[in-house]
Amino acid sequence: MPIHWSYKSLPELSALSDAERKDVWKKAIWQAYAQWQTLLASAIVFALMVFLGSWLGSTFGHDFIGMIAGAAIASAIVDRIVFRIARSQLTRIIARTGEDQDANGRA
Repeated sequence: MPIHWSYKSLPELSALSDAERKDVWKKAIWQAYAQWQTLLASAIVFALMVFLGSWLGSTFGHDFIGMIAGAAIASAIVDRIVFRIARSQLTRIIARTGEDQDANGRA
């Protein structure tokens, strides 16, 4: 299974123009952040990673550096979580966008 680092490489968006691709991706990201599950998962990951980083840092005598490292790792993990949730929203958004364009084209 390939790893997609950017929305530009997603096969779901390959049929769209660059402007449409960016617009659909922004809608998917907003929908991902609008879900309480995303916010809860983000909070849990940040709390655990900052605590773990602080604990590891304190064993070496650098609490703050450990907290910063934990927050950086948490940011990367949360980014991947949001990316996956946004990607799951894409098919519905693309279908809705197509319906809207069809309705505007017929009017």
